[in-house]
Amino acid sequence: MDADSHSDRWSQLNRIVGMAMSVLPHELGCDDCLEFFAAFADYHLNGTAIPESLRPVSEHLDRCPACLEEMRILVQAMKSE
Repeated sequence: MDADSHSDRWSQLNRIVGMAMSVLPHELGCDDCLEFFAAFADYHLNGTAIPESLRPVSEHLDRCPACLEEMRILVQAMKSE
């Protein structure tokens, strides 16, 4: 592995650890967020307002690109059903 490759991997690892460490005690982490994806996607697809109980999911998606991408994939799959 060359120095640039190693540096890129280190940078990615630092970014992932930083995201994980940025979760405050009152915020959902990725694993907890995944539990609510189906309900969140249903509201999104129906065009109805996201209820207050799912606000933490919305907040998590605002700051987590990995979960946002997972949500996009789920919504796309649900649209094609």
